[in-house]
Amino acid sequence: MSNWNPSFEYQRVAEANRQYYAQSASLYEASETCVTDRRFQSRLEADLDQIIAISGQHPKVTRALDACGGSGNVSLKLLYRGVDVTLVDISSELLEIFRGKCAAPRVTARTVCAEIGSFLSQTDKTFNLIVFSSALHHLENIEQILTLAFHRLEPMGLLYTIFDPTNRNKLRPATRALQRLEYFSFKLFCQTGDLPAAVMRRLRRVYSGVSARRKCDAVLDSATAGLLAEFHVEQGIDDLELVAKLRTVGFEVLWHDRYADSRFELTRRIIERLGDATSFKLLLRKPA
Repeated sequence: MSNWNPSFEYQRVAEANRQYYAQSASLYEASETCVTDRRFQSRLEADLDQIIAISGQHPKVTRALDACGGSGNVSLKLLYRGVDVTLVDISSELLEIFRGKCAAPRVTARTVCAEIGSFLSQTDKTFNLIVFSSALHHLENIEQILTLAFHRLEPMGLLYTIFDPTNRNKLRPATRALQRLEYFSFKLFCQTGDLPAAVMRRLRRVYSGVSARRKCDAVLDSATAGLLAEFHVEQGIDDLELVAKLRTVGFEVLWHDRYADSRFELTRRIIERLGDATSFKLLLRKPA
């Protein structure tokens, strides 16, 4: 795997993630929906139970990689099930939060502070399960990273992704408007302390001519780090095309679920009535 040669844009997005979470790790841990919302947590717990059953392995002999695992939302759940976990993330601040969580229940996991592409290309370890939770939209080149992950899986190993957005260009205008309104409501009511700084960051981007559609022109700084870190959020991910490409890599697709999801339950119900799928999750397997 020594032929890993990330592009300049890939490296810039990776560095944006490091800088962004250096600023916002505590805010993320306290308010991010996929970490704090009971509905999201219940879905994740149920999926992990099914995945362990599908693997056919006892949790105690399962080696898992929580890729871009942040503050350990998935890692802790796997550790409580007896799984051997390695958590890799580019943010030392998020990893420190995770280590603090591990102190109380006396569970331990290996943590590696590294960019995920570099880790996957350099490690000689293999895993029975690799998880990307709320992570793919942070990766400039998703297919390339999941290809590296394929080679780090044991035969019959599983790769699970969750909490990523579908292609927004294929959503109804009403759904896109609801998502925009919900984002502002989330900042106002759930990240109130960050609201003044968020307004200033947006004003600085507007003043410098930076927008979501012109990310390649953006200079990486404190105002643009979040925009670049969540690289695919505004446009979403074409999950149908991604799955087709992953089949050519060699993956078997066990799940490809597309569904309406949102930070707030009311928004989710409206989007569901509109018939749009705003999120997707995958369970892929490396053949024997």
